[in-house]
Amino acid sequence: MNKICVFCGNPPENKNKEHVLPQWLLKMTGNPNRVVKFGNNYLEGKEIIFSWKKFTVPSCTKCNDKYAKLEGEVRPIIEKLCDKTEINSNEAIKLLDWLDKVRIGLWINYYYLEKNKAQINPRMFIENRMGRKDRFMQVQFLESNKKSDGLNAFGVETLSFQFNPSCFGLRINNILILNGSNDFIISENCGFPFPKKIESVENGMLSLKDWEYNRTVSKKISGLKLLKGVLTVLQPIHTEMNYETNYFNDSYLIQNCIDREKRIGTLFRFADDGVIPIYDLNAELYFESVKGKDIKIIGELIAKVYEGQNAFLSKVISGKEETFEKTIELNKKHIEFYKEYHKNFA
Repeated sequence: MNKICVFCGNPPENKNKEHVLPQWLLKMTGNPNRVVKFGNNYLEGKEIIFSWKKFTVPSCTKCNDKYAKLEGEVRPIIEKLCDKTEINSNEAIKLLDWLDKVRIGLWINYYYLEKNKAQINPRMFIENRMGRKDRFMQVQFLESNKKSDGLNAFGVETLSFQFNPSCFGLRINNILILNGSNDFIISENCGFPFPKKIESVENGMLSLKDWEYNRTVSKKISGLKLLKGVLTVLQPIHTEMNYETNYFNDSYLIQNCIDREKRIGTLFRFADDGVIPIYDLNAELYFESVKGKDIKIIGELIAKVYEGQNAFLSKVISGKEETFEKTIELNKKHIEFYKEYHKNFA
């Protein structure tokens, strides 16, 4: 396979290596030289074992330097969350950018590690994917009597993730972050326009039909029912979509966009039983209380990653229905495993 830069998608200039999960994060969560399991190579039937420190992808030196600033900005945000300290909306948006970067970076990394098991031609790279589509993030505090160091990426090993890197989970010590991003996955529940029918056509382009626009908010996320987390934020983004004129000039969209020209929505959050927009991006985002029946074992939380992948893969009509159905069935086994295995250790 030809080497491509994880950021720009071109052959790397002044070839460099990008740590998909940065060195500062590896050190924060344990020994950066530790060896971990990354699932199975479906083509060779072998388990993938790799050192976190060597978990790198090709990049241009210039591209690598450009995105190094984001790492410096996100580190204190992650440290705040690990200390159970509130962050503000601007920091949440910065964290969503970083999660876009990590998710696509992991996708490209598995493309190399598993020798393109999905037989795809990558068209998405960090530069053309970060901050371009609907996205959400949920933070869960993993209750423990003592600090538990560790780093795990969930969902990135699946065939579903190779077809559509829409959803993954990242455990960082005592927090778990569920992150998802895909076309129109949260537009409806934030009151934004959305197509009821999405069809994949030539070269991965989408045909969008049967538009609806209700201007009402709800907790519905494209067939995925989230559990309660301490912080759940959503951001509708239609940067790559063409609106009808009446949508573009609509007062609701004007009010709820932080960049109207690029169609980037403001931040929304789950609050008690509803969804509310955040207009003061410097305001702290309070943590919701998760107690009683809302407290779930970690396996149930992780299972939501695989449920999200299935929900988002099912949303798009393509010529690969049979393959996608098999992929969804494989994910159901992951869901069953995490729910049952971790139940035994609750």
